[in-house]
Amino acid sequence: MKSDKDNSCAVLYSGGTDSTCSAALMAEKFAVVHLLTFYQNKKPQTGQIEKTIAKLQKKFPKTRFVHRVIETTRLVEHLSYDRYLAYFFRHGWLVLSTPGFTTLSWHMSAIIYCRKNGVAVVADGLTRELMHFPGHMDAVIKIFKKMYEGFGISYINPVRSWKTPPDQQFIDRLIVDQHGFYLPGGPAKTGLAGTTGQYLYKLGVMPNPNVKGSSLDHRMQFDCYPFVLYNMVVFWLYLNFASYENLCLKMAELFLEKTRDAKILLEGYFQKGKTSRLASLLDKAFL
Repeated sequence: MKSDKDNSCAVLYSGGTDSTCSAALMAEKFAVVHLLTFYQNKKPQTGQIEKTIAKLQKKFPKTRFVHRVIETTRLVEHLSYDRYLAYFFRHGWLVLSTPGFTTLSWHMSAIIYCRKNGVAVVADGLTRELMHFPGHMDAVIKIFKKMYEGFGISYINPVRSWKTPPDQQFIDRLIVDQHGFYLPGGPAKTGLAGTTGQYLYKLGVMPNPNVKGSSLDHRMQFDCYPFVLYNMVVFWLYLNFASYENLCLKMAELFLEKTRDAKILLEGYFQKGKTSRLASLLDKAFL
């Protein structure tokens, strides 16, 4: 019989519909599901997230859910500003890719957590919405997967190809549509069939097949990254002069370098522990 460590996985868990769907899918396969929720600066309330997790636990009584809330403020600051001028000269205004650095901080923290707890699989709730965010781009996801592999962990995206309802694209409608085009994958026009919301509604975890943009949605999940300035760089500056494909190419170059830095920090941490450079950037409770 497999031990909990052999039969466990981790989910990057915001508490929203997509990550909750991913957590449910993992609960069908694993005996223990570690839900890792990240935040920056002020720690938000977790009441609604805990209620959602309780619903998952009720639906999957044979699976044990372990929820951890981890701060990444100092780590995101380091990833954003370390050797800032050198990065600016090589990558220009893409150094303002705060959402991507935030995502990288989650992945680094997940690697540490998984190594400490014997977890070999990490999942998330990425779909094909908001494809202008670095962490949502196929080329950048591929780089993150390689980073995980370097530490003996598989990084998977269980709902990546699932459909997204039109209402899910409320940020895209406000930002992307004003530029006269849609980014790849958004928004879907075929209703709610095959969406993460519909899956959770049928499971009895959500009260409606699509709660995206509702007050419940805002209470359910953490808003972990500032994206206003980044959106201005992408839509007002970059995409006025280059294609989306070029943006992905350049973003991959930036994050290939950033993940190399991340790997050095992680290797130093696993060698030196609390005396390493990375340890000083991590949530003390996480250590």
